[in-house]
Amino acid sequence: MMAITELTRALAFAAEAHANQRRKGAAQEPYINHLIEVLDLVARATGGADVELLIAALLHDVVEDTAHSADDVAQAFGARVATIVTENSDDMSLPKDARRRHRIAVMAAKSPDARIVKMADVISNLRAIVVSPPAGWSADRKLGYLDGCRQLIDAGRGANAMLEEVFDKTARDVEHAIREAAAFEIEGHAVAVRHLEHAVGQQVHLIYLPNTSCRALSDGDVDAFCLTLARSFPSATVQQADAIYEGRRRPILLARIRTDSTDAIVATAQRLCIQFDQRFVGVEVDGRYVRIYADDTA
Repeated sequence: MMAITELTRALAFAAEAHANQRRKGAAQEPYINHLIEVLDLVARATGGADVELLIAALLHDVVEDTAHSADDVAQAFGARVATIVTENSDDMSLPKDARRRHRIAVMAAKSPDARIVKMADVISNLRAIVVSPPAGWSADRKLGYLDGCRQLIDAGRGANAMLEEVFDKTARDVEHAIREAAAFEIEGHAVAVRHLEHAVGQQVHLIYLPNTSCRALSDGDVDAFCLTLARSFPSATVQQADAIYEGRRRPILLARIRTDSTDAIVATAQRLCIQFDQRFVGVEVDGRYVRIYADDTA
């Protein structure tokens, strides 16, 4: 009974820590879905007997992606859980390519526990790039991501044979689905693939500059926003507005754009991420809101 209550306490902790986060794909699933999938993969591959390992699987992104520190995790769930989480937390001050290289370079030196969690994390992420890929990802970019995942797992084999088998099958199925535009299955069940859909006929799309740093916006910011839009679109309506994000009221910029090209909307959002140093920029296509993240601009 104690193990169950510890695991449900960790689930509540993760749900609160990641409450405002969603996955990067077109479906915009709550981020907790990914954490539960990683937990499930680890539980089935290890028999579910090691509750601290299961808690670490559930909390594997809490240091990297939320305001919680490794000390917070240690105080709440113990030193071993905090160590596994820390081993799987990237240094977000490094450029993205440097983070990828470092991740592969240190994989073999990680503890078996950390490699088990990382394998489950990679399996979940690989499934996601087929089932609900980030907006603007081409087939080549997906295949490049797959290749990086294979390099990472190959660098850390030997921690859990069952998870390695699941990864290898997932990688083969993902490659087939990408190259052949084929149906994708998870554990024998067909999964609906969701994309940022292209509009039929010309529609009005929205771009939101969310002001993730919550700073005052100047006339110069509005001018720069308009100039960026003008690079791709003959006309747009721009508004200054207020929004509530992460519990804070903040000024934002909003553009309404009439275009046939959702690709142009995504590309403009990517440019705005870089130009305004935003963690993400929001776009609305056919009534659906999708975030374009700064990490996906390369």
